[in-house]
Amino acid sequence: MANSIPGQFKKAAAFINSLKPALARQEIPDSAQAGLYLVMQPSGALSWAVRTKIDGKASKVTIGRYDEMGSADDRIGTLISPTQALNVTQARTIAERVRNDAKRGNDPRMQKIDKTGLAAWFDDFVKTARKTGFKGRAVKASTADEYERIIATNIKPHWTHITDIRTIDYRDVEKLLDKLTPGARRNVFAVLSAFFRWKPVARAIGRNIIQLAEAPPKPQSRARVLAHEEIKIVWRAAENCGYPFGPMVQLLLLTGQRRDEIAELKWIELSDEFDAITLEASRTKNGHPHIVPLAPLAKSIIETLPRLTDADGNPSEYVFTTTAKTPFSGFSNGKKALDKHCGEPPLPDWHLHDLRRTCATELAKLGVKQEVTEAILNHKTGKVSGVAAIYNRYEYEDEKRDALEQWAIRMLAITVDKVAVLRKSA
Repeated sequence: MANSIPGQFKKAAAFINSLKPALARQEIPDSAQAGLYLVMQPSGALSWAVRTKIDGKASKVTIGRYDEMGSADDRIGTLISPTQALNVTQARTIAERVRNDAKRGNDPRMQKIDKTGLAAWFDDFVKTARKTGFKGRAVKASTADEYERIIATNIKPHWTHITDIRTIDYRDVEKLLDKLTPGARRNVFAVLSAFFRWKPVARAIGRNIIQLAEAPPKPQSRARVLAHEEIKIVWRAAENCGYPFGPMVQLLLLTGQRRDEIAELKWIELSDEFDAITLEASRTKNGHPHIVPLAPLAKSIIETLPRLTDADGNPSEYVFTTTAKTPFSGFSNGKKALDKHCGEPPLPDWHLHDLRRTCATELAKLGVKQEVTEAILNHKTGKVSGVAAIYNRYEYEDEKRDALEQWAIRMLAITVDKVAVLRKSA
């Protein structure tokens, strides 16, 4: 094997990528740096090791895992860690330092080791998602935030016993999924699928282990729609809940938009008159820009909202926030508080997303055309689809405003005990 290595690792990346795992572990010596070996496991995992003498005894020091691009960490060369990513040049530099330390009587294995482990892999995964993404462009900020939340909440706490990523097996994935709720299982499986497909991880392990794990079953499609009496209960509970969660729930019900689109709403996304929301493509699920007309009732809610300031007195860019620096994210605690205000008996199994389905259902009851409802929800399905959707660029702005104003009037009729004749302009 050693004889087939190009002199000075010429075209090293291409050569290493061409290596095939064997039944037994292989050590491929570097022709440029004495004592440096590229270790290939039967699984295909690649790591760097240095063979030298420490206290007169032959010893091996694992200095990192192979990665074609290497690490951009400026600590490379100052720490020894079996989990750090090293390209050929970085491995040679560290190998030389390890051998020099050994000659001076210093044991490089006793030096401070970077305790990165699995947590560092996940941190790098999230950073990559935010910076460059995995398909040539960074993922949406909300998606990266969700990656980070799921990893911190549902993965890291259950994998504290894993110190080397190369030891993870598909059985570890299945055991983790068994500990989670059905809803969390699907989210964790999706994140781990992206994680194990990520090239640095795939190289380190030698295969995509998620392909061997049994995927959680798809959740049954929900059809929960709130009845009028339930709408009234939720609306009044939201009033009692107060800012930020209460008015956020009311806007979800009035506009039919997705949870994060309203929770992460910025003041700059509101028109000067507070009669419309403009969402850029990066803020929507389908990647299409979206305008949401606001009925007078929705406008009146926004006009009463406070604008928080940070410690330096700078006004927050977010409409719904508790920190003035980040958008509202305490959905679990907010929902619990809202349910308490709903009183007894509690409303049967309902989620915030049911408000979106309820809005769409009520629009249909009002006689709003399906294509208008689809435009309000920013869906690209329904009656306008296929070839027609390619050529139909009409955005239904007037129809959307009229429909949402009708729904706001109906909302008042549902939530107010005694209502006189309600005009559309009310």
